[in-house]
Amino acid sequence: MITGILFPCDEEQPIKRVELDAENVETLQGIVGGTFEAFNLDSPPASFIANDEAMLWSLPFNMRATVLLWQHAKGLRGRTYISGDALLTGAPDGRGRTKSVPPQLIELLLETETYGVEFLHHPNGPWSRKSITFTDWLEAYNFAIIHEETYATVRDARVIGL
Repeated sequence: MITGILFPCDEEQPIKRVELDAENVETLQGIVGGTFEAFNLDSPPASFIANDEAMLWSLPFNMRATVLLWQHAKGLRGRTYISGDALLTGAPDGRGRTKSVPPQLIELLLETETYGVEFLHHPNGPWSRKSITFTDWLEAYNFAIIHEETYATVRDARVIGL
């Protein structure tokens, strides 16, 4: 059994922690509504599992999963979109077995009440934080992405719990 975070595409439904047998393909297919593919996050090591036929079936856009993907896998930003329900897990281990979602993502997404955004302007640091505080992780992530894409002096951005 592993711990994952379910990202329903219906934004009225909260994201939530789930316990599942990640080696059971039918379980994963049931969560995402069919066959699936994985989108790997760069840091922390994690993966989104999503329906690989989402476009064919016109599944609804999953904004929360896509925004998180774009911030943690910048090479996919603006090129890859997640549709339908998605499951965030840990990255696979050396034998290809899916691990639990990293604890820092569980804490940030499910247990934190206020968020900040830090920016890196020079390759060797330091990180600087904007004084704006957020009570919603999605708003903080959107703020980070917009600033990273808009300002040439911003080399990187990250969302932190306060």
